[in-house]
Amino acid sequence: MNFNSAYAIRQFPTIFKYAGMTFKIAVVSMLCTLALSLVITLVRYYRIRGWCTVVDVYVDLFRDTPLLVQLFFIYYGLPQIFPVFVKLSGYTAAVIGLTLNAASYMTEDMRGALESVPQGQIDGGLSVGMTDLQVMRHIILPQAAKVALPVLGNEFVSLVKNSSMAFTLGVREIMAEASLLGTSSSRYMETYMDAFIIYFILCKLISLAQRRLERRLNRQRGGV
Repeated sequence: MNFNSAYAIRQFPTIFKYAGMTFKIAVVSMLCTLALSLVITLVRYYRIRGWCTVVDVYVDLFRDTPLLVQLFFIYYGLPQIFPVFVKLSGYTAAVIGLTLNAASYMTEDMRGALESVPQGQIDGGLSVGMTDLQVMRHIILPQAAKVALPVLGNEFVSLVKNSSMAFTLGVREIMAEASLLGTSSSRYMETYMDAFIIYFILCKLISLAQRRLERRLNRQRGGV
């Protein structure tokens, strides 16, 4: 069967309509990942007894198992163990799975960003009467955020791409719509090509926005 460019062009807007769901999954997962990563990073940074062991086990589990297996375990496995998860939607399961997976990687990058702040600045804050929390809020986090920015942008791109696995949980997003249209028409090449192009456009726009923000921050830093 020859590639039908007219069919691919005709179905492109139909598939592109679901870019909003893909973006929604990525944005919500990113916000949750930031929050969870920060908590984990602070636990490790301050070496909170007891919780460090829990965090290490969690990181090892989610780093050393495939994302797809994690999604299936959360959506299909948890309801069999804990009845409270029976009503868990595919969308919610996808966000939880993507968040837990991404946070297990991002926490190392965030810890590196925190440790990049010179110890002299931290000591200086403590010497003028600031508490550990105030030093973290006013000295460490603002500087660490600038260091971590490239990593955060890359992680967001990864979440956009990994959100394509949400269709395995019944979530109607780009990949799901491309698969459904391909199945109904037997034009898999055309619909998957559309999905390929849409994901490329989304990730490229995010990367360009990230670089622009980095340049702006660098100019502001250089002007200080």
